[in-house]
Amino acid sequence: MWARDTLPPVMIAFLVLNTTAVGLRVYVRSLMSKAFSYDDWAMLVAFSGFVVLCITTFISITNGYGAEDFGLNPSYDEIMAVKFFVISTLEYVIIVFIAKVSVALVLYRIAATNKPIRRLLEVSVGCMAVWTLATSTIVGLQCRPLSFAWGEGTGTCMNPKILGNTGFSISAMDIISSFLYASLPVFLLRGVQLSLKMKISVIILLGLGVLSSVATVVRLKCLVDVANLKSAVGPEAMNAYLTTFVYSITELGITIFTASVAALRPLIKMIKWGRTEVSGYGISSNKKSQRSRPHMGPPIRLDNVHSKASTSEEYIIPKEGAAKNTHAMVTCTEV
Repeated sequence: MWARDTLPPVMIAFLVLNTTAVGLRVYVRSLMSKAFSYDDWAMLVAFSGFVVLCITTFISITNGYGAEDFGLNPSYDEIMAVKFFVISTLEYVIIVFIAKVSVALVLYRIAATNKPIRRLLEVSVGCMAVWTLATSTIVGLQCRPLSFAWGEGTGTCMNPKILGNTGFSISAMDIISSFLYASLPVFLLRGVQLSLKMKISVIILLGLGVLSSVATVVRLKCLVDVANLKSAVGPEAMNAYLTTFVYSITELGITIFTASVAALRPLIKMIKWGRTEVSGYGISSNKKSQRSRPHMGPPIRLDNVHSKASTSEEYIIPKEGAAKNTHAMVTCTEV
Protein backbone atom coordinates (compact mmCIF):
# COMPACT_ATOMS: atom_id res chain seq x y z
CA MET A 1 0.00 0.00 0.00
CA TRP A 2 1.78 3.10 -1.28
CA ALA A 3 -0.08 5.48 1.05
CA ARG A 4 1.09 3.66 4.17
CA ASP A 5 4.70 3.74 2.91
CA THR A 6 4.52 7.36 1.72
CA LEU A 7 2.89 8.95 4.76
CA PRO A 8 5.80 8.61 7.26
CA PRO A 9 8.43 10.31 4.99
CA VAL A 10 5.96 13.11 4.22
CA MET A 11 5.32 13.72 7.92
CA ILE A 12 9.03 13.66 8.76
CA ALA A 13 9.82 16.12 5.95
CA PHE A 14 7.20 18.63 7.08
CA LEU A 15 8.13 18.20 10.75
CA VAL A 16 11.72 19.19 9.95
CA LEU A 17 10.68 21.98 7.57
CA ASN A 18 8.07 23.49 9.86
CA THR A 19 10.18 23.16 13.00
CA THR A 20 12.80 25.29 11.24
CA ALA A 21 10.28 27.79 9.85
CA VAL A 22 8.32 28.22 13.08
CA GLY A 23 11.55 28.43 15.10
CA LEU A 24 12.82 31.23 12.84
CA ARG A 25 9.46 32.97 13.11
CA VAL A 26 9.58 32.91 16.91
CA TYR A 27 13.16 34.22 16.82
CA VAL A 28 12.32 37.07 14.44
CA ARG A 29 9.07 38.10 16.11
CA SER A 30 10.30 37.88 19.70
CA LEU A 31 13.96 38.96 19.49
CA MET A 32 14.46 40.90 16.24
CA SER A 33 11.12 42.67 15.83
CA LYS A 34 10.06 42.41 19.49
CA ALA A 35 6.47 42.24 18.28
CA PHE A 36 5.33 38.76 19.28
CA SER A 37 1.54 38.91 18.99
CA TYR A 38 -1.72 36.92 18.77
CA ASP A 39 -1.03 35.57 15.28
CA ASP A 40 2.28 34.12 16.49
CA TRP A 41 0.55 32.39 19.40
CA ALA A 42 -2.01 30.93 16.98
CA MET A 43 0.79 29.61 14.80
CA LEU A 44 2.49 27.98 17.79
CA VAL A 45 -0.81 26.27 18.69
CA ALA A 46 -1.26 25.09 15.08
CA PHE A 47 2.31 23.79 14.90
CA SER A 48 1.98 22.01 18.26
CA GLY A 49 -1.23 20.41 17.02
CA PHE A 50 0.54 19.36 13.81
CA VAL A 51 3.27 17.66 15.87
CA VAL A 52 0.64 15.81 17.95
CA LEU A 53 -1.18 14.84 14.74
CA CYS A 54 1.98 13.31 13.29
CA ILE A 55 2.71 11.45 16.54
CA THR A 56 -0.75 9.86 16.73
CA THR A 57 -0.58 8.95 13.03
CA PHE A 58 2.85 7.35 13.55
CA ILE A 59 1.42 5.31 16.45
CA SER A 60 -1.45 4.14 14.25
CA ILE A 61 0.84 3.08 11.40
CA THR A 62 3.33 1.43 13.76
CA ASN A 63 0.51 -0.71 15.13
CA GLY A 64 -0.33 -1.92 11.63
CA TYR A 65 -3.02 0.43 10.31
CA GLY A 66 -3.25 -0.07 6.55
CA ALA A 67 -0.87 -3.06 6.48
CA GLU A 68 -1.70 -5.88 4.10
CA ASP A 69 -1.51 -8.42 6.92
CA PHE A 70 -3.48 -6.26 9.32
CA GLY A 71 -5.53 -8.59 11.50
CA LEU A 72 -3.26 -11.53 10.69
CA ASN A 73 0.05 -10.38 12.15
CA PRO A 74 0.04 -10.93 15.94
CA SER A 75 2.62 -8.16 16.44
CA TYR A 76 0.02 -5.55 15.42
CA ASP A 77 -2.43 -4.08 17.92
CA GLU A 78 -5.60 -3.63 15.87
CA ILE A 79 -7.49 -1.63 18.47
CA MET A 80 -4.60 0.79 19.03
CA ALA A 81 -4.09 1.22 15.29
CA VAL A 82 -7.71 2.12 14.51
CA LYS A 83 -8.18 4.15 17.71
CA PHE A 84 -5.23 6.44 17.03
CA PHE A 85 -6.18 6.90 13.39
CA VAL A 86 -9.67 8.02 14.42
CA ILE A 87 -8.05 10.41 16.90
CA SER A 88 -5.79 11.70 14.10
CA THR A 89 -8.82 12.35 11.90
CA LEU A 90 -10.48 14.44 14.62
CA GLU A 91 -7.23 16.29 15.25
CA TYR A 92 -6.84 17.09 11.57
CA VAL A 93 -10.26 18.74 11.33
CA ILE A 94 -9.48 21.00 14.30
CA ILE A 95 -5.85 21.75 13.40
CA VAL A 96 -6.77 22.78 9.84
CA PHE A 97 -9.08 25.40 11.34
CA ILE A 98 -6.38 26.69 13.72
CA ALA A 99 -3.81 26.85 10.89
CA LYS A 100 -6.21 28.80 8.69
CA VAL A 101 -6.96 31.17 11.58
CA SER A 102 -3.22 31.77 12.06
CA VAL A 103 -2.92 32.74 8.37
CA ALA A 104 -5.96 35.02 8.69
CA LEU A 105 -4.44 36.70 11.75
CA VAL A 106 -1.21 37.42 9.85
CA LEU A 107 -3.25 39.18 7.16
CA TYR A 108 -5.38 40.86 9.86
CA ARG A 109 -2.27 42.39 11.38
CA ILE A 110 -0.97 43.55 7.99
CA ALA A 111 -4.35 45.12 7.13
CA ALA A 112 -4.27 47.38 10.20
CA THR A 113 -5.63 50.39 8.27
CA ASN A 114 -7.82 48.51 5.79
CA LYS A 115 -11.19 48.05 7.50
CA PRO A 116 -13.00 46.29 4.57
CA ILE A 117 -10.37 43.56 4.40
CA ARG A 118 -10.42 43.22 8.19
CA ARG A 119 -14.21 42.75 8.14
CA LEU A 120 -13.80 40.14 5.38
CA LEU A 121 -11.24 38.25 7.45
CA GLU A 122 -13.51 38.33 10.51
CA VAL A 123 -16.42 36.93 8.51
CA SER A 124 -14.24 34.21 6.98
CA VAL A 125 -12.98 33.09 10.40
CA GLY A 126 -16.54 33.01 11.74
CA CYS A 127 -17.71 30.86 8.82
CA MET A 128 -14.78 28.47 9.27
CA ALA A 129 -15.58 28.16 12.99
CA VAL A 130 -19.17 27.09 12.26
CA TRP A 131 -17.97 24.79 9.48
CA THR A 132 -15.36 23.16 11.73
CA LEU A 133 -17.85 22.64 14.57
CA ALA A 134 -20.28 20.85 12.23
CA THR A 135 -17.68 18.64 10.53
CA SER A 136 -15.88 17.69 13.76
CA THR A 137 -19.23 16.70 15.27
CA ILE A 138 -19.96 14.40 12.32
CA VAL A 139 -16.49 12.84 12.49
CA GLY A 140 -16.80 12.39 16.25
CA LEU A 141 -20.19 10.70 15.88
CA GLN A 142 -19.25 8.51 12.92
CA CYS A 143 -19.87 5.51 15.15
CA ARG A 144 -22.15 5.24 18.16
CA PRO A 145 -20.43 4.67 20.51
CA LEU A 146 -17.19 5.98 19.02
CA SER A 147 -15.27 3.05 20.51
CA PHE A 148 -17.10 0.80 18.06
CA ALA A 149 -15.01 2.43 15.31
CA TRP A 150 -11.93 0.62 16.62
CA GLY A 151 -13.71 -2.62 17.44
CA GLU A 152 -14.64 -2.26 21.07
CA GLY A 153 -18.17 -3.25 22.01
CA THR A 154 -21.17 -3.13 19.70
CA GLY A 155 -22.85 -0.29 17.89
CA THR A 156 -23.48 1.26 14.49
CA CYS A 157 -21.48 3.47 12.13
CA MET A 158 -22.54 6.07 9.60
CA ASN A 159 -22.76 5.36 5.91
CA PRO A 160 -19.35 5.99 4.25
CA LYS A 161 -21.07 8.47 1.90
CA ILE A 162 -21.77 10.74 4.86
CA LEU A 163 -18.09 10.70 5.84
CA GLY A 164 -17.14 11.28 2.21
CA ASN A 165 -19.47 14.28 1.98
CA THR A 166 -18.01 15.58 5.22
CA GLY A 167 -14.58 15.34 3.64
CA PHE A 168 -15.86 17.29 0.63
CA SER A 169 -17.12 19.95 3.03
CA ILE A 170 -13.72 20.25 4.73
CA SER A 171 -11.98 20.41 1.34
CA ALA A 172 -14.34 23.13 0.16
CA MET A 173 -13.47 25.20 3.24
CA ASP A 174 -9.76 24.62 2.61
CA ILE A 175 -9.92 25.60 -1.05
CA ILE A 176 -12.04 28.73 -0.54
CA SER A 177 -9.99 29.99 2.40
CA SER A 178 -6.64 29.17 0.76
CA PHE A 179 -7.41 31.04 -2.45
CA LEU A 180 -8.95 33.92 -0.47
CA TYR A 181 -5.92 34.33 1.78
CA ALA A 182 -3.50 33.87 -1.13
CA SER A 183 -5.17 36.66 -3.12
CA LEU A 184 -5.67 39.21 -0.33
CA PRO A 185 -1.99 40.33 -0.26
CA VAL A 186 -2.44 41.56 -3.83
CA PHE A 187 -4.99 44.10 -2.59
CA LEU A 188 -3.05 44.88 0.58
CA LEU A 189 0.16 45.65 -1.31
CA ARG A 190 -1.42 47.40 -4.29
CA GLY A 191 0.23 50.76 -4.80
CA VAL A 192 2.92 50.05 -2.21
CA GLN A 193 6.49 50.63 -3.39
CA LEU A 194 8.57 47.50 -2.76
CA SER A 195 12.15 46.62 -3.56
CA LEU A 196 12.89 43.77 -5.93
CA LYS A 197 13.75 41.33 -3.15
CA MET A 198 10.49 42.04 -1.33
CA LYS A 199 8.49 41.57 -4.55
CA ILE A 200 10.19 38.20 -5.06
CA SER A 201 9.37 37.17 -1.49
CA VAL A 202 5.71 38.12 -1.96
CA ILE A 203 5.55 36.10 -5.19
CA ILE A 204 7.00 33.07 -3.41
CA LEU A 205 4.51 33.36 -0.56
CA LEU A 206 1.57 33.67 -2.95
CA GLY A 207 2.80 30.66 -4.90
CA LEU A 208 3.04 28.55 -1.75
CA GLY A 209 -0.48 29.56 -0.73
CA VAL A 210 -1.84 28.38 -4.07
CA LEU A 211 0.25 25.20 -3.82
CA SER A 212 -1.51 24.21 -0.59
CA SER A 213 -4.82 24.63 -2.42
CA VAL A 214 -3.59 22.36 -5.21
CA ALA A 215 -2.93 19.61 -2.64
CA THR A 216 -6.49 20.04 -1.39
CA VAL A 217 -7.92 19.80 -4.91
CA VAL A 218 -5.97 16.59 -5.56
CA ARG A 219 -7.38 15.16 -2.34
CA LEU A 220 -10.89 15.50 -3.74
CA LYS A 221 -10.31 12.50 -5.99
CA CYS A 222 -9.42 10.42 -2.92
CA LEU A 223 -12.57 11.60 -1.18
CA VAL A 224 -14.62 10.31 -4.11
CA ASP A 225 -13.14 6.87 -3.42
CA VAL A 226 -14.07 7.20 0.26
CA ALA A 227 -17.65 8.13 -0.63
CA ASN A 228 -17.92 5.05 -2.86
CA LEU A 229 -16.78 2.62 -0.16
CA LYS A 230 -19.20 -0.18 0.66
CA SER A 231 -18.06 -0.24 4.28
CA ALA A 232 -16.42 2.28 6.61
CA VAL A 233 -14.11 -0.41 7.98
CA GLY A 234 -11.80 -3.00 6.44
CA PRO A 235 -8.55 -3.01 4.38
CA GLU A 236 -10.08 -1.13 1.43
CA ALA A 237 -11.38 1.61 3.71
CA MET A 238 -8.04 1.92 5.54
CA ASN A 239 -6.15 2.32 2.27
CA ALA A 240 -8.59 5.00 1.08
CA TYR A 241 -8.30 6.90 4.38
CA LEU A 242 -4.49 6.76 4.34
CA THR A 243 -4.36 7.97 0.73
CA THR A 244 -6.51 10.95 1.70
CA PHE A 245 -4.28 11.57 4.70
CA VAL A 246 -1.14 11.88 2.54
CA TYR A 247 -2.60 14.95 0.83
CA SER A 248 -4.13 16.21 4.07
CA ILE A 249 -0.75 16.26 5.81
CA THR A 250 0.82 17.90 2.75
CA GLU A 251 -1.79 20.66 2.64
CA LEU A 252 -1.55 21.32 6.37
CA GLY A 253 2.25 21.30 6.32
CA ILE A 254 2.42 23.81 3.46
CA THR A 255 -0.12 26.06 5.21
CA ILE A 256 1.97 26.21 8.41
CA PHE A 257 5.19 26.74 6.45
CA THR A 258 3.70 29.55 4.35
CA ALA A 259 2.30 31.40 7.36
CA SER A 260 5.64 31.09 9.18
CA VAL A 261 7.78 32.32 6.28
CA ALA A 262 5.50 35.34 5.90
CA ALA A 263 6.87 36.68 9.20
CA LEU A 264 10.54 36.42 8.20
CA ARG A 265 10.79 39.77 6.42
CA PRO A 266 13.55 41.11 8.73
CA LEU A 267 15.70 38.11 7.80
CA ILE A 268 14.92 38.54 4.09
CA LYS A 269 16.00 42.19 4.30
CA MET A 270 19.39 41.08 5.61
CA ILE A 271 20.10 39.01 2.47
CA LYS A 272 22.54 40.73 0.11
CA TRP A 273 21.08 40.95 -3.38
CA GLY A 274 23.13 41.78 -6.48
CA ARG A 275 26.66 43.24 -6.41
CA THR A 276 28.11 46.70 -6.39
CA GLU A 277 30.44 47.85 -9.17
CA VAL A 278 32.74 50.90 -9.16
CA SER A 279 32.91 52.99 -12.32
CA GLY A 280 34.85 56.11 -13.21
CA TYR A 281 32.01 58.39 -12.16
CA GLY A 282 30.70 56.74 -8.98
CA ILE A 283 29.28 53.54 -7.55
CA SER A 284 26.62 51.67 -9.45
CA SER A 285 24.99 48.23 -9.29
CA ASN A 286 24.79 47.91 -13.10
CA LYS A 287 26.23 49.30 -16.31
CA LYS A 288 23.23 51.39 -17.28
CA SER A 289 24.58 54.45 -15.47
CA GLN A 290 27.81 54.16 -17.45
CA ARG A 291 25.96 54.17 -20.77
CA SER A 292 23.85 57.20 -19.78
CA ARG A 293 26.80 59.62 -20.22
CA PRO A 294 28.76 58.55 -23.31
CA HIS A 295 30.12 62.07 -23.89
CA MET A 296 32.13 62.00 -20.68
CA GLY A 297 34.90 59.88 -22.20
CA PRO A 298 36.44 56.63 -21.01
CA PRO A 299 36.80 55.91 -17.30
CA ILE A 300 40.25 55.97 -15.72
CA ARG A 301 41.78 54.78 -12.48
CA LEU A 302 41.97 57.51 -9.88
CA ASP A 303 45.67 56.91 -9.33
CA ASN A 304 46.31 57.78 -13.02
CA VAL A 305 45.05 61.37 -12.79
CA HIS A 306 48.12 62.43 -10.88
CA SER A 307 50.57 61.39 -13.62
CA LYS A 308 52.59 64.15 -15.33
CA ALA A 309 51.50 63.04 -18.80
CA SER A 310 47.87 63.90 -18.22
CA THR A 311 45.64 66.06 -16.11
CA SER A 312 42.37 65.26 -14.44
CA GLU A 313 40.55 67.85 -16.57
CA GLU A 314 41.05 65.69 -19.65
CA TYR A 315 38.74 63.06 -18.25
CA ILE A 316 36.03 65.04 -16.49
CA ILE A 317 35.29 67.75 -19.08
CA PRO A 318 33.33 66.84 -22.27
CA LYS A 319 35.58 66.68 -25.31
CA GLU A 320 33.04 68.59 -27.43
CA GLY A 321 34.00 71.78 -25.59
CA ALA A 322 32.51 73.42 -22.54
CA ALA A 323 33.37 75.82 -19.80
CA LYS A 324 35.68 74.30 -17.24
CA ASN A 325 33.52 73.02 -14.42
CA THR A 326 34.58 70.13 -12.24
CA HIS A 327 31.66 68.15 -10.85
CA ALA A 328 31.78 64.83 -9.04
CA MET A 329 28.76 62.68 -8.28
CA VAL A 330 28.60 59.52 -6.21
CA THR A 331 25.43 57.45 -6.41
CA CYS A 332 24.48 54.20 -4.79
CA THR A 333 21.55 52.25 -6.19
CA GLU A 334 20.00 49.35 -4.28
CA VAL A 335 18.25 46.76 -6.42
